[in-house]
Amino acid sequence: MKFAKITAATAILAAGMTMAACGNGDDTEDTATTSSQTSSETAAAPELPTAADLNEVIATASNPELPTEEKVHTVQGGETAPELFETMAMSKQESGADFQVVDPVLPGFTSDSVLATVNFTLPDREPQVAENVEFIYENDTWKLSQSWACSLITNTVAPEQVPEMCMDQTPAEGAPAPVEEAPAQ
Repeated sequence: MKFAKITAATAILAAGMTMAACGNGDDTEDTATTSSQTSSETAAAPELPTAADLNEVIATASNPELPTEEKVHTVQGGETAPELFETMAMSKQESGADFQVVDPVLPGFTSDSVLATVNFTLPDREPQVAENVEFIYENDTWKLSQSWACSLITNTVAPEQVPEMCMDQTPAEGAPAPVEEAPAQ
C-alpha cells in the first residue's frame, strides 16, 4: 500500500471540500433561509468527539467479528453498501494495518463534521499520516465520511474489490491512481 498516496488523496479531497464549502456569493435569493438554517445548525451542533470516540468508529467498521448490521452505522451511507465493510476488514487483515486517530480533533467544514489526523502503521514499515480525515455526525452518531472511506478503499485494494458505493466516487483531478504492490516475501 502506498500511504503517501492515501495522504495525497486525502489532502486533495480536503481541498475539494474546502472549495465546495466556499460559495461564490451570487446566491442572494435564499440568504434569509440560509442564515436561519445556519443558526439552527449551530445551535444543534454536536459536541466534538474525542480521538478515542473516532478510534472506536474505525475499529468497529473494520472488525471482521462484528455483524454487518452493527458496522453500517460507522460510515456515512454504509447502510446502502454493506459490502464496504467486508472489503475494509479484509484489507486490514491482509495488510496487518493499524489505524489510530490522534489528537487534536478539530471542527470540520460544517457544524456536523470534524477533521482528524489518522496514523497508519504496517508491520515492518514507518508510520504514515493522513490528515483532515473527515467524520460526519449523522443520526446521533459519528461516522467516517463516505468520501474518505471510499478514498481509503480505492487506494488500498485491487479495482475489482472496490464496492459499488465507491465506483461513482472518482478521485479528484490530479489524485494518484492506486498502486498494486508485490506480495511481501
